[in-house]
Amino acid sequence: MLTLHRRHLSGCPHRDKGWNYTLCACPVWLDGILPTGQRITRSLHTTDWQRGQHRLGVVEQGGEEGYPLSDLPALTLAAAVKAFLSDGRARKLREGTLAVYGTLFAHLLKFCGAGCTLSMIDTAALDRFRSQRATVPPHKTEPQPLRASTQCKEIGLLRAFFHWCIDRAWIVKNPASRLRLPRVTEIATLPYTNAEVIELIGACDRISSDDPAETAYIRQRARALVYVLLYSGLRISDVTQLRRAAFDRTISGKAHLTLRIMKTGVPLKVLLHADAAKALESLPATDPTYFFWTGRGDPITCTKNLRRTVTRLGALAGVRARPHRFRDTFAVELLTNGADIRTVQLLLGHESVRTTERHYAHFVAAHQSRLDAAAATLDFQPEARRPLLVKPLKHRLRNA
Repeated sequence: MLTLHRRHLSGCPHRDKGWNYTLCACPVWLDGILPTGQRITRSLHTTDWQRGQHRLGVVEQGGEEGYPLSDLPALTLAAAVKAFLSDGRARKLREGTLAVYGTLFAHLLKFCGAGCTLSMIDTAALDRFRSQRATVPPHKTEPQPLRASTQCKEIGLLRAFFHWCIDRAWIVKNPASRLRLPRVTEIATLPYTNAEVIELIGACDRISSDDPAETAYIRQRARALVYVLLYSGLRISDVTQLRRAAFDRTISGKAHLTLRIMKTGVPLKVLLHADAAKALESLPATDPTYFFWTGRGDPITCTKNLRRTVTRLGALAGVRARPHRFRDTFAVELLTNGADIRTVQLLLGHESVRTTERHYAHFVAAHQSRLDAAAATLDFQPEARRPLLVKPLKHRLRNA
């Protein structure tokens, strides 16, 4: 016969009421005789009475006797990943974000195996996964180790996933929380220079297509793409599904582009440069709803095609061109011109201003001014001055 009781702590106000008092939060212990006739008295490593009763049932049924007595479901990693991605779609996560998660999970599932459960994954297993994680960059055939910045991003994704699993009581600890972040030496924010922007715009007139009849459209689309990325700060995935209804001109002739609808229901718009507005207006309508996507097929495929367009423009211009560098250029140019960082946060769509500060705070114009003002107060070699006499010397008073 097995029974539960509270082993009251020294500071418990109900300690004098005995073990049968169970309404406090002291540890739950197990006491009694097992079906095998063995006497057992030990902690169940919980203060929750219902969990203690569940663990008591595990022992009575001949289950695991040593700690931990797992009352968590033996959910497979594949099932947890499927549920996580389904929840992400229900929460309206961006397709690009879900695609990044999907790529990481595909590598993790391949490493762990089909029958792996969540409880089998610990920090050591994730360390081994990270050490063998590699990627094949564009125009390469051999796998290359991940960059430090990519490793940091993937560790953040793993931490978010396992934290989500903890919230659903599928696991107790986050195995990714103790992964050490690598040291990042590469420059995370690399805006284009004015000369590079001019070269990229000029390359739009030199890009071509395998079909000569499509060359004119390809050049128009490339120019519109560069201008929208440069003057809106949108991500390449957002540009893919940019709707024609998001563009409008006022009576005064100013053009605005709706970036997103805020939680208050008010549209957030950005004033477009005249060249960007002209490039969008002159872009042939392959679809009545979207500027760049045909509305057919997978938008991720369209995003990949737009990325390749930027890469090709960079090759023609002799510039290391990446779509996200346009977003960096947009933010840095605003900040160096004196824009408030919270304004930039709104335009970029960051949920927290801390994200904006982490990437762009060192470009704030007032930031450098404060640093210069603080450093200007330092003077380790002051000019020599005649010391001030507090009291006149006695012999000078006598000679006066």
